[in-house]
Amino acid sequence: MISLQGVGVRRIPLPAGLLIPDLEGVDRLADGKLVFLSERLRSLVGEDGIIAEYDSLLGEFANRGLEGVAVRPLPGGISRIAVLWEGGYPDYASVPWSLRSTAGRQSMRPLVVVHDLNSGVRGVELKMRDAKLAVELEVPEPAGEEPEAQRFRAPDLVWTRSRNGSADDWIFLVLIVSQDSVESPQYLYHWLQRFDLQGKTVGAPLDLAQFLPKEISHANWEGLSWFEPGTSLVLVHEGNRRLPAHAFILNLPEDWQYATAETSRSESCRSWKQLAKRSVLSAGYQPSFRRKNVTPADSKPGPESRNFPFWLEFRSGFHRGDVLARE
Repeated sequence: MISLQGVGVRRIPLPAGLLIPDLEGVDRLADGKLVFLSERLRSLVGEDGIIAEYDSLLGEFANRGLEGVAVRPLPGGISRIAVLWEGGYPDYASVPWSLRSTAGRQSMRPLVVVHDLNSGVRGVELKMRDAKLAVELEVPEPAGEEPEAQRFRAPDLVWTRSRNGSADDWIFLVLIVSQDSVESPQYLYHWLQRFDLQGKTVGAPLDLAQFLPKEISHANWEGLSWFEPGTSLVLVHEGNRRLPAHAFILNLPEDWQYATAETSRSESCRSWKQLAKRSVLSAGYQPSFRRKNVTPADSKPGPESRNFPFWLEFRSGFHRGDVLARE
């Protein structure tokens, strides 16, 4: 477990930070350039501006919208980009008044939408009709009737493969978290679940409660990325006044792993440095942070720095294990 607010963590301002009102996810395109997901803009944003804008059908509703992004490089510099509309119960306080009686406490399924993006494009519109794939995820439904029953939303995802699948047999590995929709909601389940390209579950879920330290097991886990592709993941939860944000490294059970013959250990380390920051960013820049003055390291707070998006990275090395510790 790694604290993201202690020694060994530094903040690096993003060149396009002032263009993005919120940062929900980050990944790296096939051409090596960083791409950030904005829920409010429903857009992918690069370091020099908007790369692509998604269809209004993927807009935010009652604080539910685009949360996760995962990129898989294809030949020819093409990026296959999956974005995740999180679903779950709407935030009742944010539901328009006239819809509260009909849709205020009705859960929604998460939706994955996949597009291919050529290298170097800017300012394109990604319509639902042009998607390579648009599929609702058939998330598990714990027993009970809504709105008292626990229902899942999906804040992040990565591309993965079935253990015995071919090199082209890609599916989704998704972080799903549950809550009910009552006055004082409970958040009971934090699972990993694999889904095929038809939105069907693949195997049983992996309950994170088996692996997470008890004191953070019911935190708001929001970020997910590969640590070593095919074998281990990094997860990040949202921080608040009571519980600072942490990263957690999870070695997957053997039957959840897949072979990556094309990925050497050194490439895996580079992948960690490039991709794990995505989870840190998506969970590290949340509303609880946006209410504060967030400034780059060694700078003084001021009106010009308020709500300045930032990147977090680790300066110290780590020991590998079921839980990584700071050296």
